[in-house]
Amino acid sequence: MPLTQPGTPTVRSRFRAASVAASGPEGRERLLMAGTALAVVLVARFALGLVALVGSAVGFSVTAFPSGFVATPVGQFLGSFVLYPFPFYVASFAVLAATKPLTPRSDLRTVVRHAVVAGGVGTIALAVVGIVPGIVLSIDGGTWVNLALYLTTIPLSAGIVDTALLVAGAVLARLWLGGGDGDEVWAVEPGPRDAEAEAEADAADVDDRTAPPAVSDDRFTRVPTVAAAVPSAPVAPPERPVVPAHPTPAPDDWSRFAPPAEPSGDDR
Repeated sequence: MPLTQPGTPTVRSRFRAASVAASGPEGRERLLMAGTALAVVLVARFALGLVALVGSAVGFSVTAFPSGFVATPVGQFLGSFVLYPFPFYVASFAVLAATKPLTPRSDLRTVVRHAVVAGGVGTIALAVVGIVPGIVLSIDGGTWVNLALYLTTIPLSAGIVDTALLVAGAVLARLWLGGGDGDEVWAVEPGPRDAEAEAEADAADVDDRTAPPAVSDDRFTRVPTVAAAVPSAPVAPPERPVVPAHPTPAPDDWSRFAPPAEPSGDDR
């Protein structure tokens, strides 16, 4: 369950986060998984109590059950099915729904581990609740053996059976809601290193698929080197000579047609 609050998560924060997320699809999946696992325990408890009820009713005698309604076959049935294991129901359901949630996509190793933890918490709840009747019976009987029994053997005998039923119910819920019926549901989710290795393998596969086929001729393996395109300075166009549109014709030389010079006086 993703936590949005900083700091170390506590049991209270997990229960608060579970109550907030219960309205979403993931929360409904977790509640359905926990309810299905607990329903198996209830069905098994009901069947066992019903068989005990039939046996007690057949051999029922008023003198053999002098202590009132609780000792009658109906009272024993209600006690074994509802009254005594009720703390186990509440504690295990809370653990599976909040602190150790299960989803249809969880692998079965996680399902079994979380169910065992929930059953252990439920067994501890039976021992805690059994303190009150243990003290009362110890005071009435004048011995503290009853308190020791309500703290050890009685909750353990009931908790072990209910934990086994809870594990079976969680596995059935995973197989039923998750739709898995093969060995793939026992697969463990890959860790960080496995995920990195898979990513590297995928990258190598992509490189292999995109690489050109190998050829033996060197002429096909030569790759022309292309210089990196860098911005160059603009090249100025060559200067062209300026030619006038209408060139002026050169003047004609008429000096050869000039008259000869007159003789001077000194020549006389």
